[in-house]
Amino acid sequence: MNERQRAAARRILGWGLPVPRILRPLLRAGHGAGVWILEAGNFLRKLVWTEPLLRALADSVGAGLRADRLPYIRGRGSLIIGENVTLSGRSCFYFMRVDGPAPKIRLGDRVFVGHGCTFSAACSITVGNDALISAGVRIHDNDGHPLDPERRLRGERIRCDEAAEVEIGDGAWIGAQAIVLKGARIGKNAIVGAGAVVTSEVPAGAVAAGNPARVVKQGHDLQV
Repeated sequence: MNERQRAAARRILGWGLPVPRILRPLLRAGHGAGVWILEAGNFLRKLVWTEPLLRALADSVGAGLRADRLPYIRGRGSLIIGENVTLSGRSCFYFMRVDGPAPKIRLGDRVFVGHGCTFSAACSITVGNDALISAGVRIHDNDGHPLDPERRLRGERIRCDEAAEVEIGDGAWIGAQAIVLKGARIGKNAIVGAGAVVTSEVPAGAVAAGNPARVVKQGHDLQV
């Protein structure tokens, strides 16, 4: 294709139909009706399918649950969801097969979980009240497989003592695509930056960022 042909192709691709002013209210009304129909369908699905089934699958679900889609739940364990929790989009709750007590995942009251989050528990994951978990966050209290290559080749499960509890404090905010690994403890009202990898402790009220996550602001530095 020569330059003249490419220019002609760009002009063709740039064409569009004009919208007469008289049609604009009609098109806006049609768009609004389409949005209303879609939202009404989503509401009915939540009412008659998503939320009742989630209440049946979880050990406990508090009042005021808002779940856009049924989360993917795999394995056997204890899922406890507090009051007024919002599950935006679809997230995954994995309960690992371990030699020991059944793993637990607990979401406190008024927790927000964004779309595409993953919780993987072999021991315990606890999210405090009023915590915000942004889209794409991954929280693991285990390595997923034994660290010993011979055990991996034999297909052995991880042991419960190889996992380490994860705790996320009240009011904490975990930024989009962050990863929280086993043994991590995120304090009350702490903030974890987008894409950070938390491997240890984030003090209460601090801001942590990076890989591995490090404190970049302390609580007293947040006053403006």
